[in-house]
Amino acid sequence: MPEFTNPFIGTVPRQMTHEELVRAIMLNISAEFEAVHLYLAHRDATTNEDARKVLYDIALEELVHVGEFTSLLYRLDPVSAQKVEEGIEEVRELLDSKAPAEASAGAEAAEGTESADAGRRLTVGSLLGKEG
Repeated sequence: MPEFTNPFIGTVPRQMTHEELVRAIMLNISAEFEAVHLYLAHRDATTNEDARKVLYDIALEELVHVGEFTSLLYRLDPVSAQKVEEGIEEVRELLDSKAPAEASAGAEAAEGTESADAGRRLTVGSLLGKEG
């Protein structure tokens, strides 16, 4: 538990280097996504409409934080920005063409390689072989 009465609890022994700052911002982005997941999981776990509304609103605010941290990361680390943009463009091209994925899926079906449980919903547990 935080010790708010200790005025030195939040101090750090030194300033971060630029590289450490970049990594810290990446960690902050990850933490914001984790918070979104947590709040949405809590919303999904209750039927209280007031709580559901507030939790959803807070989750959306965390996504704004993701955007703010990502914008800062792009300013601090142009290489990360370039690589993220490359990934976005790859997906855009893949989804615009649609031909390769459809062709390979059709080939698998024609060969009869689909498993018997292809229609079953996959979960993390089923992918790890730990179904509950």
